[in-house]
Amino acid sequence: MAEDNSRTRPAVPRWLRFALGLVIVVAALYFLVSRLVRDWSQIPWSDIRFNYPVLVVSFGVLFLLYLPVFGLTWTVLLRSLGERLSAFRATAIISVSQMGKYVPGKVWFTLGRAVLARRHGIPESKTVLTAFMEAGFALLAALLLFGVTVILLPRGQVPGYAYWAFVLVPVCLVCLYPPLLRRIVNALLRRLKQPLLDINLPLPRIVAIVGLYLLMWVVQGFGCFLLINSFYPLALDRLPIVVGGYALAWILGFLSLVTPAGLGVREGILTFAFRFAMPEPVAILAALLTRVWITLAEVVAALALLPFVRNRRKETA
Repeated sequence: MAEDNSRTRPAVPRWLRFALGLVIVVAALYFLVSRLVRDWSQIPWSDIRFNYPVLVVSFGVLFLLYLPVFGLTWTVLLRSLGERLSAFRATAIISVSQMGKYVPGKVWFTLGRAVLARRHGIPESKTVLTAFMEAGFALLAALLLFGVTVILLPRGQVPGYAYWAFVLVPVCLVCLYPPLLRRIVNALLRRLKQPLLDINLPLPRIVAIVGLYLLMWVVQGFGCFLLINSFYPLALDRLPIVVGGYALAWILGFLSLVTPAGLGVREGILTFAFRFAMPEPVAILAALLTRVWITLAEVVAALALLPFVRNRRKETA
């Protein structure tokens, strides 16, 4: 009996994962803030010019472009599973459920979306599957953008270990290959005694979905570029570095399983990437402000769209 009980225990205790995540977050933020304080005198204050209209436009890019494209990509994934949901409803559900990613653990965002989507007749199993597919497509698109950035940077400026990120490309391609994806998912559903799913992902649709996620990252990276330009001028030729660095930071933040929303990890990677486009103290400041910028936008969007997911009655019996 003791042996059976030991098999049901989690491999890593929850308190240990929380403690490890807290240590990583505190250490990363302490390092960034201490470097910023140390190099405070090196900030080119003569170049700092606050431009509030550009700041407003950067938020407008998130609200009017990024979130709608995000919702549209989810509707396309749902259609590949035989489900239909309007792009507006999808955007509202995503915006509200995104608050779950700030809770330790990587499941609350998906579970919250599944609960809200169920009110619109979408089975939980299909929502969870689209979240898995979404992670693969988003990761693949982010890697492609990071690859463009690496090509544009002068040879020798990119550390060798940064190329290890491309190891994830074949993993994404294998996971998104429809026959293999269908086999993996249905094997899990059989063990859970759930109905099997038919995944309809022809090659043209896969290409279209990758294109949508590329657009999503470009739009979000462009918004970040505008955010930086609202206080520090950046030439347009620095845009690929910002977009690719933003995508790389998302990749590593997503893979950080013990920190909520990649907190600390994402800021460190953003600082590393932004150093190729601006002085290091400004890069640290830009990385920290980027976290505030995206968090504030997500909170505002969640509050604004909350009524559109709360007042809908169930459409299923």
